[in-house]
Amino acid sequence: APKPTPAPTARYRAAGGEGSAGPDRTPAPPTTPRAVGALETKPYSREELRVVSKATLAAIQDFEVAVQGVGSVRWEGITDVRDIVDHLDALVTIADRSVEVYPPGTRKPMAGYELNKPAMVTLWRILPLHKRLHTPLTDDKNAALFEERLRKKLAASDAHAQHISWDRHTGKWVFRVEHF
Repeated sequence: APKPTPAPTARYRAAGGEGSAGPDRTPAPPTTPRAVGALETKPYSREELRVVSKATLAAIQDFEVAVQGVGSVRWEGITDVRDIVDHLDALVTIADRSVEVYPPGTRKPMAGYELNKPAMVTLWRILPLHKRLHTPLTDDKNAALFEERLRKKLAASDAHAQHISWDRHTGKWVFRVEHF
């Protein structure tokens, strides 16, 4: 099986998928994440974030950014988004099989501030795929191996990420990060 590579500090890319090895264990070229859909925010929509008071923006409880059907990041507790609300598209990328917060070339605050704080990340459709058929491999053996690869990927990250759960039937992968 191909070895997962450590994720950079602010980027999480799922192991396996179209670039994973099939039953013959021959590695395939990695896939490139594709942007899908627009970023949505909770508990306030993007439009509401533009009109609420600065005091509200300074203390949003459980702020979440998501792309429907692809994934989400929910920052735990109170998050101050006053200085970043107009720049979310440049700071957060949620694409097929990956999440990136504070990409290279953006200003990243100290851990604990703005979006560089504890968060729950959810990615959908994170499944090992058969190399040639591109169908999910959900049998016990492949599922166990794949989940172990996901755990190792998180352990190798710089953000002190913790595996929470992975559903081998839906591909829903949830993990927690201390910072980005």
